[in-house]
Amino acid sequence: MSSNIAEELDVGFDALRVCEAISKIGYEPYTAVMDIIDNSVAAESKAINVTLKLKEGKNLKSRNSVEYYQVIDDGRGMDHDEIKNAFMLGSQRNYKPNSLSKYGMGLKAAGLSLGTKISIISKKGGCVSKKYVFDLDEIEKRNKLAVIGYELDDKDQENVAEFLKGESGTMVEISGCENINQSSPGSTINKLRERVGVVYYSFLKDDHQPININLRVKPHGEDSDFESIKARDILFIDEASGNTGWDPETYDYSSPYLVLDAPWDAFKDKNGNALPPIQVSAVAFPQAVMGKDKSPLSPENKKRVNSYRVSRDNAGFFIYRNGRLIRWGDPLKGASGDPIVGKDDINLRIRFEISDQHDDILHVDVSKQRLEIDDEVLGGLEQIVKRALRTAKSIRYACQEKLKLRDVEGASFTSSLSDVAEDDPQELGKGTPDAESLNRKKKKHEEAKQELASEDVPSDTEGTESGSPGFIKIRYSENIPKRQLWKPYYDSVHGVYVYINKTHPFYQEFLSRFEDGTLERLTIESLIFSMALAENNVYYYQIDISDEKLDAAFNRLHKNIDSFLVDWTYENQGEE
Repeated sequence: MSSNIAEELDVGFDALRVCEAISKIGYEPYTAVMDIIDNSVAAESKAINVTLKLKEGKNLKSRNSVEYYQVIDDGRGMDHDEIKNAFMLGSQRNYKPNSLSKYGMGLKAAGLSLGTKISIISKKGGCVSKKYVFDLDEIEKRNKLAVIGYELDDKDQENVAEFLKGESGTMVEISGCENINQSSPGSTINKLRERVGVVYYSFLKDDHQPININLRVKPHGEDSDFESIKARDILFIDEASGNTGWDPETYDYSSPYLVLDAPWDAFKDKNGNALPPIQVSAVAFPQAVMGKDKSPLSPENKKRVNSYRVSRDNAGFFIYRNGRLIRWGDPLKGASGDPIVGKDDINLRIRFEISDQHDDILHVDVSKQRLEIDDEVLGGLEQIVKRALRTAKSIRYACQEKLKLRDVEGASFTSSLSDVAEDDPQELGKGTPDAESLNRKKKKHEEAKQELASEDVPSDTEGTESGSPGFIKIRYSENIPKRQLWKPYYDSVHGVYVYINKTHPFYQEFLSRFEDGTLERLTIESLIFSMALAENNVYYYQIDISDEKLDAAFNRLHKNIDSFLVDWTYENQGEE
């Protein structure tokens, strides 16, 4: 047949457009960071340090506020050829059995979804590499996929001395993040705190060589400590395995129950050979309301229920591939097209673990985040989990009979803010704020720390074990200045937060009527928060007006608001 060839076309490709395409594979920022962590895990690292560096004048609630993402490990390291291979689109197939890698696209696709420049410095056998940079600007100039090697400058040398102290390790940095249109990174860091310990549970808990993963947010011009991520089994299998055979007569309303533990033996490869069975386990939890204020449980058991973090986001199928979680809380559509785990099945988690042997039959995608199960085997899965779904429903009914819902004040509003930015719309696109604006933000931050030293202020990491929402944006206190309904504060990492005065007549007569999370409470809280945000933004950026004059204007504003609200409250007191 070769004699019939008339022409061979070298069609080539547009290097920049290829890079732009792979950057759109479908990563969220936190999943992209974890895909880069995968490379460190595969390199048999013992310690992995992840840094999210903020730009000057930006905080976690500002859009496009990341200067760079950095992942540093003490793994095997890479020599020149291995670094070259790491940057190849579709790197060579040299993966070990049960590898976390698949198509050789992870570093490039994940990195380019976060920024426009991927840098690697690696150390192997005590020898430090050059700094190799995969830069979209350079690729566009050359119209070819090229990695540029640079000699290490003084800053690079400092980073190597500080972070690559052992015989081997690798530093990956993603910069040019301002060129990627992303929402505020507060949700990214919260998702990483929440999920890394679950996603890498088996590696963090490995008996032979456990890894340590550490995370930090680094404000501009400041240093910060790393937070060690704890391993967390989201199904609480060890605890639940002691509870089987759920019985409403003996149920304690706080324990998880193992309601399924069976093999799913339904897969064959393309040649008809049987693939290893998938172990399917399911745990049913008490409803989240059993950890709330009105629950009759003891404080210890309330805390225990809260630690399970029962929510719609944490329900469904948790699918692991080679020990690494790739699908979080997937409802999975059944053969009929309806979700197997419905929206009401909020207290059921189902785990099954696949290996790379199942990739083709389950259609695992390039990002290793999505898969598909063919209709002919879905029916069998539905039958396996049917009994678990019934038991979870019975547990929900038992909890509902036991109590009424009530949440902690301010928690629901905080949850509603996860992806809402706090930028001043007139400042967007102006770059780094001027020095006076930065000084005013710093002043607000320091004033808040001093003024609230005696308050019980939740920390930014609170909630990782307790089930609370984390850094609370709206709080309630009896220590706000008299006749002032709210007072705004500022945190250099988390942005604006607000204290609402519980002694104010408007709170006592009207706001307190609505339980946390109700539409009425959320609406009033959003209006108060928006006023507080506007107040702070005016203070930061209206630098042509002195502090004293702004303070006088805001004091007058609050007195006017108070005068009207107090009169209105007394006029309508007792109204339903």
